Amino acid sequence: MSTTHLNVGLHSSSPPDGQVVKDATLNVLLPAMRVMSRSTGVLHVETKHHHWKILLTGGGVATMEQEGFVIPTLVAKFAAKGIKFARIPELEVKQANRPYCYSFVSQVYRRFPEQTKQVLLEVINENFLALHLEERFTFTWYPTADLAVELPAHNIAELEKAIMPEVRRWQEEFQDVKHPFQRVQLLDAANLLARVGNDNFPLFAKVTTGQHRITEIAETFKQPLYRTAVLLDRLAQKQIIKILQLPERDVVKDQQGTLDGTPPAPASKEPKVFIVDDSTLLLSQFRSLLTGWGYQVEVTEDATQATQKIMSYHPDVVFADINMPGLNGFELIKQIRRHPDMQNLPLVLVTAENNMTNSFRARWANCRFIAKARSQADTERFRDELRELLRELAPLSTDALV
Repeated sequence: MSTTHLNVGLHSSSPPDGQVVKDATLNVLLPAMRVMSRSTGVLHVETKHHHWKILLTGGGVATMEQEGFVIPTLVAKFAAKGIKFARIPELEVKQANRPYCYSFVSQVYRRFPEQTKQVLLEVINENFLALHLEERFTFTWYPTADLAVELPAHNIAELEKAIMPEVRRWQEEFQDVKHPFQRVQLLDAANLLARVGNDNFPLFAKVTTGQHRITEIAETFKQPLYRTAVLLDRLAQKQIIKILQLPERDVVKDQQGTLDGTPPAPASKEPKVFIVDDSTLLLSQFRSLLTGWGYQVEVTEDATQATQKIMSYHPDVVFADINMPGLNGFELIKQIRRHPDMQNLPLVLVTAENNMTNSFRARWANCRFIAKARSQADTERFRDELRELLRELAPLSTDALV
């Protein structure tokens, strides 16, 4: 894969398939997107905080997905439109030139075209705002000649024109809120109770535990994103809540430093978590959730190599799926426990099969057990149980404030 550094606009042609353009400004990225959207393909856009997959076609944006948050965001927004799913889809899309959610969204679009258009536009607008509040970009273009896109495409110039007034408000009017994907930590429950009242306090306190992003809080209270940000910024100025900094992504490092050429960040003192699961999507979502809370995270899809990687990583806690090819979770636990220095390492089994047999076997193996979310209703339960479990096994330095 070749690498290019650009400091000027791209007006007539787009980068070749798979070429990386690094250290680009928004004034470089947006013209390049307009050129690329004349054909069909997937644009990967990375910053030090986020990674997006953007499906471009017909002169515009059809889907815009942030890695690790694709399905939860869509499911929540569909639920707000009255469309609920018996199971949360787990999509395995490893090809660079395919969106994560395309198959799922296309199926929903055929049944509920108007609601799907609204959901996709809401997601695009939120992510387009987030993109405009970033500074430097690395992007890679993957043309897709064989993908017949059914979804509507939103013109890039029109999206930019519509979002710019809100971008300016976010840049100029807030003191603590800087980005819609920041999370919120409650500091002063008594003052918050006095401000929001008994009726609103339980729900507000639930979404200000450092787990939920500003976009999610707005969705929870069914109010515009900017209005939510105004409220949170005021509460932050009164030191009732804290707006947490965006976590930096774990990127593949080269010999010179990080992927974008900057020096590696100082080592974090927060607990280290290792996750073993054969689902690429679940690993991505799990990693994004835990790094958003503040944890250091390492993952692997290959259970047969996990023990060696765990020994090298020295985590504070390990999460392992039960049903994996090559080596299941219980066999992996046996391997880990054979090593004297890992006999007391906290281990947690994670599985979609929440039954008494697995729970008993986990206790017998001196492990903890947590059930995956199988539906939208389970998602909040899983996150709350996971957060409490981590507070017990590997607390963050900020947990003293909760």
